[in-house]
Amino acid sequence: MSESTSPLASFLRSGWPALLATLSIWAGFILVSRAAGKGVLTAWDVTALRLGMGGFISLFFLPRITLPPPKTVLLFALFGGIGYACFVYSGFRLAPAAHGAVLAPGGLPFATAIVAWLWLKKVPNRGQMLALLGVLAGIILIATDTLSASGQITGWQLVGDLLFICASFSWAIFTLLLRQNPMPPLAATVTTVLGGALLYLPFWWFFLPSTLPSASHGEIALQALYQGVLVVFVALLLYAQAVRQLGLQIVALTLGMVPVLASLAAVPVLGEPLSLLALAGLAAVTVAAVLGVRASR
Repeated sequence: MSESTSPLASFLRSGWPALLATLSIWAGFILVSRAAGKGVLTAWDVTALRLGMGGFISLFFLPRITLPPPKTVLLFALFGGIGYACFVYSGFRLAPAAHGAVLAPGGLPFATAIVAWLWLKKVPNRGQMLALLGVLAGIILIATDTLSASGQITGWQLVGDLLFICASFSWAIFTLLLRQNPMPPLAATVTTVLGGALLYLPFWWFFLPSTLPSASHGEIALQALYQGVLVVFVALLLYAQAVRQLGLQIVALTLGMVPVLASLAAVPVLGEPLSLLALAGLAAVTVAAVLGVRASR
């Protein structure tokens, strides 16, 4: 058997390495973002590092793409760049990693269906409706866990949970904007990140509170490199390769494991134990996400 036809070579060309790397980066995003929420940097600082580093890298790809009209750039920047980042990083300052894993990526199918229903008048089919009910059940279980921990409905964890839901809706709107304005993944990424950087960074510099001078160089480097390079660019290119080689359904089903991996890893890495209610909510959202993908084939 030649080296080019060996099982290892076939596996490396199959798309699974790209998919597993994407899964790892997205699960790590939950942990790194929660670590930022427990650190010195404000949510506004982490957003600035994400968009600043991503925007800087975007400049090198700018000559290779064609930018969409200014209105599209503005909408991509507001919902896919600034809105999602501000909501999700603010949420991680108030709520545990497991809550963010369930409500941000896990709640995305629910948010997308709601936005499509209201915006495009696209009514979910029976299978999708059952999946949405499962996601809603998981969200309710997480909210119940929050209330039992905080003891009052105004608990800060509940505010964090609501911010995660807002992040899901912001990304859902961005996803539908992508469907209405189809373009190559690299062009969409550069449009979103560079547009977000140009809009956000001046506003952050002059008006938003910052603790960047107080943060360590290691903390700044971790957030800038992970959020602005791995999450924004590397994961997107790996995701596109996996979809091309394995198909969207396999990729979506596999990435449904992101909340599970992130929540379980948060126990030893961040010291955030999982309650029975949180585990039940995690299971409900994961199963519902799988059912939703199968119903949407």
